[in-house]
Amino acid sequence: MRWAFKRMTKILKRIEDPRQPWKVRHSLVEILLICIIGITAGADSSHKIHVFAVNRTKWLKKYLHLNHGIPGRLTIERVLAVINPKAMERAFFSIMELAQQASKGKTVSIDGKAFFSNRNEDGSANIFYMVGAWCAANGVALGQVQTKEKSNEITAIPELLKYLGIKGATVTIDAIGCQKEIVKQIVKENKANYVIALKQNQPTMYNEFVEYAQDCIADPLQSSKYDKLVTLDKGHGRIEKREYFFFSDLTWFANRKDWVGLTGLVMVRSTRHVGNKEPTSELRYYITSLTKIQAAAEAIRSHWGIENCLHWVLDVVFNEDGWATKQNTTAANLSHIRRLTTNLLRADTTSSLSVPNKRYQCALSTDYLEQVIFRTRLFSEK
Repeated sequence: MRWAFKRMTKILKRIEDPRQPWKVRHSLVEILLICIIGITAGADSSHKIHVFAVNRTKWLKKYLHLNHGIPGRLTIERVLAVINPKAMERAFFSIMELAQQASKGKTVSIDGKAFFSNRNEDGSANIFYMVGAWCAANGVALGQVQTKEKSNEITAIPELLKYLGIKGATVTIDAIGCQKEIVKQIVKENKANYVIALKQNQPTMYNEFVEYAQDCIADPLQSSKYDKLVTLDKGHGRIEKREYFFFSDLTWFANRKDWVGLTGLVMVRSTRHVGNKEPTSELRYYITSLTKIQAAAEAIRSHWGIENCLHWVLDVVFNEDGWATKQNTTAANLSHIRRLTTNLLRADTTSSLSVPNKRYQCALSTDYLEQVIFRTRLFSEK
């Protein structure tokens, strides 16, 4: 039963403890495990983590030594403030390594998320960005890297890709990732495919494709130059029609060889009907290394999972923006822990409850908490 817990403990032990050894009373690893378990069970502050641990001391001693009892709230805060976030980042990647391997051949979405850490001295909000990878098929976050600005995602994405073992997967990214070096890295180093949004940040390519696609679609004699797929979604008083147009003939595009693996361009026309309101329409464009329209359409739809299934949970269930801290380092470390606990809760298949209700059940039942923490399928005995 405990092999998953032992694996996680082994990985966390790789994190260097920056504290002065003669001042240490509580194990760094045990403090981190208390944080992971406490946040899984609903704690959303260092004080609540401490309260949870005090009330579950007898149960925690089944798995932790706790030679000096439960660490105090301030001890927990100090530890989270001194751990190198890069070390936590690497630990997260290592813990999710097997989930990455299970993502081969799946769609892996990469996107940035802003979250509020604290307020600067002038009263302005201190905003952090995490660029993360999400696999909709597994329902887990595969890894993430920190960046200070939204614009820095261009440099953060290659760093994230470097740690992802996703051979055969299809990587989806917003338009900020539409860069020649990024597609080259995806194809040559990650051995994966890509579907990346195309906007005005690549003006020449965007304008040429928009003109070509719309000219082809407007002329019935040009219908042989593209494949078309139509989907229809209904629900909550809304009907949304999506038309996918896949253009595989790129001989007209002079710079096609600069984009490694480029095999097709996709246009998506979405038409939404809500009640008696006038229908609204939107056009979106993508570049891809895929060759089939069905695969491209599925990847485009899957990309929204990182917003709806991960970012929403972090904002609403884990109150990420509301958990303000005085230390930027603490904010980054907590971000890694929250994503790990999200994965643990989602990985449990013994309950059909939603993530918020699983979290509540963990707070009420140590039997279920043991199931989530110690029997997760994210890990292997190897």
